[in-house]
Amino acid sequence: MQLNPRKKRLTAALGLMTANLFAGALCAHPAQAQDSQNASQNINDDTSTDANLTRVDSAILFYQEANGRVKAIEPVTSVTFNDDSGDSLHVKLTADTLTGATPNGAAPWTAAQTFVTPSKTQGQQTTVTSASGNSQLVTIPGTDVTARQYTTPANTLPVDSGFRDQRYAIDLGYTGTLDNGDRLSLGGAYSTEHDYNSMSANIGYARDFNDKNTTVSAGLNFEHDTSKPYFGTPRPFTEMSGVSKGGNRTKNVVDFVGGVTQVMNRYWLAQINYSLGDTSGYQTDPYRVISVVDGVSGAPVKYLYESRPGSRIRQSLYLGNKIALWGTVADVSARLYHDSWGINAETLEVAERIPLTSFLYVEPSYRYYHQTKANFFHDYLIDGQALPNYASSDSRLGTFNANTVALKVGMRVLGNDELYLRAASYQQSGTSHPASAIGDLKTENLFTGIKATSVILGYSFAFY
Repeated sequence: MQLNPRKKRLTAALGLMTANLFAGALCAHPAQAQDSQNASQNINDDTSTDANLTRVDSAILFYQEANGRVKAIEPVTSVTFNDDSGDSLHVKLTADTLTGATPNGAAPWTAAQTFVTPSKTQGQQTTVTSASGNSQLVTIPGTDVTARQYTTPANTLPVDSGFRDQRYAIDLGYTGTLDNGDRLSLGGAYSTEHDYNSMSANIGYARDFNDKNTTVSAGLNFEHDTSKPYFGTPRPFTEMSGVSKGGNRTKNVVDFVGGVTQVMNRYWLAQINYSLGDTSGYQTDPYRVISVVDGVSGAPVKYLYESRPGSRIRQSLYLGNKIALWGTVADVSARLYHDSWGINAETLEVAERIPLTSFLYVEPSYRYYHQTKANFFHDYLIDGQALPNYASSDSRLGTFNANTVALKVGMRVLGNDELYLRAASYQQSGTSHPASAIGDLKTENLFTGIKATSVILGYSFAFY
């Protein structure tokens, strides 16, 4: 049984799912990463008619976290060159700008807290304008070292305000059809920002069986990252200070994914994938600290730079379905995740593409995510107790739920060109007042999760 055009659209969309599994479970801002992925994909997944066409996809993401936290603007442009044999060359360019405030890892307290970090600027003491206006340069007593100092108000989540970062990335990919009909894919990517570089290469192979109703695929991704904080890399569990730290650190990532895509019937396609990843090297956030508090009152005593393990094994099982009924296309998927840090996670996602006219459609979607905490996650450490081997207060490593509600509106213009707008609301929830909290920390909100909104505006067109 050969696929009709609708089935070809669904097959193309399922092919995108396999590539997405290479993404890690954690990123700097989970909601932004999810929306960034949506921004970089072509909403018109009917590429079965793209032979001999050049397709251009462009989108821009606007992302904002609540309470003046991270704000991001990310334009993405991709170009795919197709020939009549099914081979294609893909180029994607990404640039993003992040500004705002990010949690520094310390626990909130009933009084104001002051933090000090190394400064990019050396020399005469001066005031630095930031998002909160509370950052200034100071000279460390007894030295000629200039450090940056900032204060957070009482009963407020400690955040480092006024940061700005820019990232530029390029992705290249080639897919060729072999003489026997199998498909070989090769690709590479490079991204750079002021304190982080990443290089990766990937290879994939796919073969059709059962009159092209069954596709078996496998892929490998290799990545090398370099962390280069402007003040150097701090040693784990050393006290927060304004003194410059050590040198750059690196990590290596190897990911494997294998899967099967199956035409179940003329209206239903299913895909199952298993992925296995290994990360080794530096995985600690060099900017994040953890509070050491008094064992009775909970008052902060000092702030230590966090520490995370140097190895991590990740596994996931993914099941995706595309179902076409009564003119609509439903996308239903589930994912189970486990890693050697002790995190278990489940993701459920559903979307329904509903045509309103011959050229206009809407696509509501909902995504639910739940994870358990890493085995070294702590809201804080207690003064006088022996330090653990590893500890982090990063909420992305804690237990939380996340819900994403989104609506996309797409319009076909000028033949097969497409214009779309997608708006989404993302919200994490967790335990604000854990029963184990001590002293006055019982009254503080210890959950530092994210609430964010995003908008993606995109346009796709093709030409000979």
